[in-house]
Amino acid sequence: MIIPLETLPLRMRTNGRFAKPYCQCWNRHAPLSWTQIESRCSCGEESDAQEWNWEQPVSTGPGWVVVSENKKQVTFHPYYSSGTAAVRGDTALLHDHHYYWEIKMLTETYGTDIMIGLGTNKVNISDSQFQFISLLGQDKESYGLSYTGAVRHNSTVAKDSPGFCRGSIIGVRVDMWRGTLEFYINRQAQGISFYNLRRHQTLFPMLCSTAAQSSMRLIYAASWRASLLVDAAKILSASLNKQNRLKIPPGLWYKLKSQFWLTLPTDGDIVLESDDQKDNEDMEVDDLDPTGTSTSMIDIEIPDHCINGYYVDNVDPAYRIVLWH
Repeated sequence: MIIPLETLPLRMRTNGRFAKPYCQCWNRHAPLSWTQIESRCSCGEESDAQEWNWEQPVSTGPGWVVVSENKKQVTFHPYYSSGTAAVRGDTALLHDHHYYWEIKMLTETYGTDIMIGLGTNKVNISDSQFQFISLLGQDKESYGLSYTGAVRHNSTVAKDSPGFCRGSIIGVRVDMWRGTLEFYINRQAQGISFYNLRRHQTLFPMLCSTAAQSSMRLIYAASWRASLLVDAAKILSASLNKQNRLKIPPGLWYKLKSQFWLTLPTDGDIVLESDDQKDNEDMEVDDLDPTGTSTSMIDIEIPDHCINGYYVDNVDPAYRIVLWH
């Protein structure tokens, strides 16, 4: 049977790309209630960075949104759904700062829409309580990524992505120095979607969902003031691949150990790779550890570490060195 392309869901028509979970913990589809989900998977949650929390909406009761005690996990429509529920972060994004946060989708994705994004304080999250809509991106005050892959703003679809599903990690990267917004799916850059975010005085992280018992967890939230260090980290991130095996300087690596998002590829750094390469490109901590015991290039090329009266310290094998004979 031939299925017309236009009848497929949007997430199944985006150049053959499909939504995938981040890890293998989600292969078994055992039925779970929304109260049992929290500790089922911790993959991708190695860093305990959380600079802000989700805020319990004052205009909706617990029948619409339930925020966990630690303010990380949000469950929409815990009993049944009769519209669109939304929640936002408790901290506004400041100009001249870089922000990155990650959301893990804990339940199956279905229904009118489940969205991750941001919006201004003009977004009235109570107006759509009894409507099934794509709340984030319906006007000029919000931006959102749908589980279907649609990226929405001002009632238009700006760009498509593979979307996300149960077990996916969705990253949101906001550069309030340049005013750009970029989404990540399982830590893969999807390209810059929007510019000119600096025109907004205030922006907040936001989630919305129309699906009953849909749950998401904030697993990472960090920021850094725009500086030369951040720009240098972005340039050095281009060397963090398995082709040339270059490594960032040890001092900077320790500084960025918990700020891994600064070394994630950006729109200009995207390299087309095969699916097998993408499956194996996750950065391992051991690969980046500058304190490893492997043989140094200095040991190989220069048996004596004293050259012209100066002591040459040990360096990592992956650093490029130039020898003048």
